[in-house]
Amino acid sequence: MIALDKLDWRLFLCLLALGLVGTWVPLFDLDEGAFLEATRELLSGGHWAATTLDGEPRYDKPILSYWLQALSLKAFGWLSPVIPVEMIGRLPSVTAGALWAVVLGRFSAEISKKPVLGVFVAFALATTLGTLVIARAATADAILNLWLALLFTDIARYIQKPRDSIRLRVFLWLGLGILTKGPVAVLIPAGAFFLWVLVSNQWHVLWQALASWRAWVLLAALLTPWLLGVYDAQGIAFFENFIVHHNIERFSGNLHGHGGYPLYYVFVMPLVLLPYSGLVLAILWRIREFWTCPVNRFGLIWIGFVVFLVSFSGTQLPHYILYSTAPLFVLYARILPSLSSRVWALPGLFIPALILGLSLLDQWIPEPNHLRDQEQLLLLVQLINHWWLPLTFSAVSLSLLSIVALLIPWWSLSQRLVALGGVQFACIALIVLPILSEARQRPIKEAALIAKEAQADVVSQGVRMPSFSFYRGAITLEKTPIQGQWVLISVSRIHELKALQIPFEVKAAGAGWRLIALPEPEVI
Repeated sequence: MIALDKLDWRLFLCLLALGLVGTWVPLFDLDEGAFLEATRELLSGGHWAATTLDGEPRYDKPILSYWLQALSLKAFGWLSPVIPVEMIGRLPSVTAGALWAVVLGRFSAEISKKPVLGVFVAFALATTLGTLVIARAATADAILNLWLALLFTDIARYIQKPRDSIRLRVFLWLGLGILTKGPVAVLIPAGAFFLWVLVSNQWHVLWQALASWRAWVLLAALLTPWLLGVYDAQGIAFFENFIVHHNIERFSGNLHGHGGYPLYYVFVMPLVLLPYSGLVLAILWRIREFWTCPVNRFGLIWIGFVVFLVSFSGTQLPHYILYSTAPLFVLYARILPSLSSRVWALPGLFIPALILGLSLLDQWIPEPNHLRDQEQLLLLVQLINHWWLPLTFSAVSLSLLSIVALLIPWWSLSQRLVALGGVQFACIALIVLPILSEARQRPIKEAALIAKEAQADVVSQGVRMPSFSFYRGAITLEKTPIQGQWVLISVSRIHELKALQIPFEVKAAGAGWRLIALPEPEVI
């Protein structure tokens, strides 16, 4: 990556400030709670190379994202009375998201020779639906996408002019990607590069790329200490669970009931890429023209490879399609100067209109079957009704702003898209995420603080919400409770206590769970 100049640093700081908006809301379970609780346990005397979750070995991710979160909590945790601990925990992802945007913006400006297109790409990434959500999540995904962006841009530079310095950087990003999320960080760039070599008949470029012993030594130096450390902490169990269960079985089987439909991303991709989905259609329309350029061809192959890979994966999650964003956003800079019609900006109306509809028609939301989901919907509707006036005013105002941005006759398409991106950013960061977090996560945070203040001995029964342990500052074991303990229990298991006529006191309640206190043992 080329060194940042003054403009890039200003852009980075603006994107960092933008990324922090909305990060003060309570952590979302399962993923955010699991990551930060595992990080807390790492800081509380855990092994430097391996993680645990509620005292049990955690195998699903490598170590780098936990190290970065630990660094953030260690460096800024003392500010938590003033700055919400959620902002501190999410800071690595926010920083990675800002750098991700700067990297693609800088490369877009580099190949288009137009700095304004680089700024557009950076802002587009910061305001796209999928990326603005994932860059606010205390998980490994924004960090992985930063390495994928660096891999794409440096491999593209290597395709244009092979140099040893670029090759070393590519292996550096590969190593950091493996430390962040494992084999996927190699599979996508290596698969796309190999297909480009195959299609372009550029085998000598492939042999050159692999022929550096210094690059392989660099990769080994990055990975070996951690591999030895995690083996020392968890033995072969980590590799069996991480490689087999969390990678091979994730691709070949349907983990956690997510996906398994080949056309899933045909419908999800346009939503994840809002409000810029129209540009994707424009790129597809001119794909033959783009194919003639080696860098564009590499980008198209990368996108196609990712879409194919995730479409036929047994486990499918919306954010998987973001692995295609590095070349896709660069292609935005290629296509944008040739477009002028406001039709390409129409997808930007979807999110403001959806929020307006939900604020006005929340009573039409169908009632789910599961008790936990029913309680969750009830809390959400109560919250919407409580904040109905400001919510409706905000939704109407943002919808009108979207329409105005679309109709102003003298605006260019890029101006319309930037305005619609800003509106969508406000919708998600200032309305959707806070409301969802308040309805779903605020009760569990308050329950954890109640238990912490009472210095209660808490176990869990049928509830998996790791943020409870993070906010309480202690692990919460899943085991049979004894007298005197508090229990974070699923509502579906409350009837077991009632059937046994065991008295209890409800200390806190949320969607699908209760925090109860069992009576103290009688003193004879």
